[in-house]
Amino acid sequence: MITALKLRNFDDDGSAPSHDPNQLSSAEVAVLVAKAREEGRIGGYLAGAEDGRSEMRRTMQATQAEMLDSLTQQLAQLAATSAAQQEALVEQIVGFTLQTCEIVFPELIETMSVARVKKTALQSLKMAIGSSRIQVKLSPTTLAEIGPELQARATYYRCAKALELQADPDLADGDARMSWDHGSLDYGFRKICDRLLAELRETHKRAVDAQTKKD
Repeated sequence: MITALKLRNFDDDGSAPSHDPNQLSSAEVAVLVAKAREEGRIGGYLAGAEDGRSEMRRTMQATQAEMLDSLTQQLAQLAATSAAQQEALVEQIVGFTLQTCEIVFPELIETMSVARVKKTALQSLKMAIGSSRIQVKLSPTTLAEIGPELQARATYYRCAKALELQADPDLADGDARMSWDHGSLDYGFRKICDRLLAELRETHKRAVDAQTKKD
């Protein structure tokens, strides 16, 4: 049986403090304990900080997801509202345009019919140059106003012999019927205005019906 061997200095009178070199002193132990505590504190702080950062990232991600979802819903609502507002605006604009044209067109027809038919007839006369026969029918009043200028222009184009000017009482002032070798024209400023008004009325009716169904 082997037992531990302890050596003792019999010359030591006990006045000198005994110290085992293999054992730590209380001061060294205290330093190590303090160091361990500090390392534990720092480690705990870092671990807590990392946990805090992870929790913050999760919170931010959740918040961003909620914000994105809310923004998507708001954009969808805004688009729907804008579409509805746009349809209502179209109805208002078309309605206002229709009312304006219904007031203005009669005055335009009265004041501009002759000027418009003269311009159209002169342009058509230019296209008819070279024809063997150019027949132009106008209302008596319109013929009296623009006939001389048409005749003068035909002379300038060297087609006066082919030009035939006729008064047609069935035509309204501002209307013209023309025919030549390779073309024809049936023009009426009043008919153009009436056609525009009809289109506006139909467009406004569709807009009102669509808005009524939606409401």
